[in-house]
Amino acid sequence: MTKRVYIETWGCQMNLHQSEELAGAMRAAGYELVDRLDGADVVLFNGCMVRQKAEEKLLGRLGAVVEEKRRRPVILGVGGCFGQVHGTKLLARSTAVDFVFGTRGHSAIPALVDRVARAGERPVDVGGAEEHEESASVRASSVSAMITITEGCSNFCSYCIVPYARGPMRSRPPERIVGEVEKAVEDGYREVLLLGQNVNSYGRDRPSYGVFAELLRRVAHTGIGRVRFTSSHPRDLTNDVLSVMASEPTVCRHLHLACQSGNDRVLAAMNRGYTRERYKGLVGGARRAMPGLNVTTDMIVGYPRETDAEFEDTLALVEEMRFGSIYAAKYSPRPLTRSALEPDDVPAEEKEERLRRLLDAERRIALEENQRFVGKEVVVLIEGKTRDGVHYGRMDDHRTVVVRGDAQVGDLVPVHVEGAAAAALVGAVRGG
Repeated sequence: MTKRVYIETWGCQMNLHQSEELAGAMRAAGYELVDRLDGADVVLFNGCMVRQKAEEKLLGRLGAVVEEKRRRPVILGVGGCFGQVHGTKLLARSTAVDFVFGTRGHSAIPALVDRVARAGERPVDVGGAEEHEESASVRASSVSAMITITEGCSNFCSYCIVPYARGPMRSRPPERIVGEVEKAVEDGYREVLLLGQNVNSYGRDRPSYGVFAELLRRVAHTGIGRVRFTSSHPRDLTNDVLSVMASEPTVCRHLHLACQSGNDRVLAAMNRGYTRERYKGLVGGARRAMPGLNVTTDMIVGYPRETDAEFEDTLALVEEMRFGSIYAAKYSPRPLTRSALEPDDVPAEEKEERLRRLLDAERRIALEENQRFVGKEVVVLIEGKTRDGVHYGRMDDHRTVVVRGDAQVGDLVPVHVEGAAAAALVGAVRGG
């Protein structure tokens, strides 16, 4: 009888892509992928450590597996950044956890399952190959293919656990990356998303690989319809990258450039390596090179010793930069990081209030920016359907559009924009 596996993921797009690889490894080992925990023989939790909230969500889900184990045999593996950092401690923390895996070596997961099933072991494998190898993935999207170009990070921002969870930054050979993009084109994908904790550092560890701008241009010439990338660190963004973005029509007019704070003292404490004015200069230069460029960002509120005035600097920067969207979070201390040694001294209620004010400002700005498109025609790549059966997709600049009319997933269609909200535009296929 075919065994069934259920995979649940928390965290960044890198984690989502690695869950695609987990799914590929399990399918290759003869497992059927299912979308419900209560129908699975094996459950894999691919967890995140970047925010405390994500960690708490995973721990909360262990109870559901405990309930299933009371009714029938279920093997639970917990991994990703969560497993990489906690390791053997997870086995002591919960008897529901049967094995632990890390951020690399996902092709070995079926063997870990066998060790649990056949020998009753509780293995921990948080090693794996240092160089990331793209394996046969079961992609979540039939339109956009995620491809890793770097793994790990060497920036050591004071608050960030990624260098400890994923190791130092390691670039992948450009020939393999380009070959994987060409394979995605052959398989009918309309878009690729190049992934790295900091794509701008590509090649710094391996000078013979070249730099990110060169790789981006090569990918743009593979025949793929659209090229996206994430994430970009402001410290390492070069004019060469902006030049490629501006000159290559297949590279999308969207730049996710994580800022984290609008105050220079906080930025220095975070070890971000740039100032407020430097960040503003980068955004201004990018928008001059590409009028209409959509810039999105990340922000943290309530960093240790952040004052009201320092938070107001962040709020003022958001007003000035007019980001298309913001991923904002309340600061939470992460194990192993430098900031965890400092008192987490901004009260929880103050963090909540700052987050509310930041998101209120961003929703207002996003609505105002989206309203500029009402009455205009935009080109949308259809990515899927809502629960109500209405298509949705994205513009070249990453804005989401809900689309009425005759379209299919994977189509690139002209859409007349009829309305706007903070999160999305609404329109109809021209002539549809």
